Amino acid sequence: MSRFVIVAMICIMSSGAMARASGAASGRLVPLSSGQYDRLTPAIRAALDRAQRECGNEYITVRNGFLRYLQGVMGEEFTAVHFDEIGCAKRAELCSSSGCLHRVFVSRAGLQREVWRGEASEIDMSIVAGAAAIEVHCGAFDHSCCRRLIWNGSRFR
Repeated sequence: MSRFVIVAMICIMSSGAMARASGAASGRLVPLSSGQYDRLTPAIRAALDRAQRECGNEYITVRNGFLRYLQGVMGEEFTAVHFDEIGCAKRAELCSSSGCLHRVFVSRAGLQREVWRGEASEIDMSIVAGAAAIEVHCGAFDHSCCRRLIWNGSRFR
């Protein structure tokens, strides 16, 4: 029982540094303009292109917060792509009973690479004890399956 309480508290607690969101409009799906698309990094565009193919090549629509950013303590920037905030007629391609696809990229010195990918109901990024962290939630109200992964300079563990 105490283990459940500890895990629940970890998932519920917030830290001082939280991720910032980027997107088009709060709450509703809107088309991603070509200008918005062009301003994205090649790695993020590739992730969206793959989602578009999996959605049957339909036009990409997004909600505010489909991209979230966190500035790391060593100058790196983390970008999380929340595929649950992307409109898709073939929803099963991006989401399952385990949750929706989420991908996290790190940028440093002008290079960007993927450092985490998984299905979850939600992920949150924050700074915990001086390190970037992601909280992976497997259920909207089930905090017993939440886990925290800490950035070790090359990946989340």
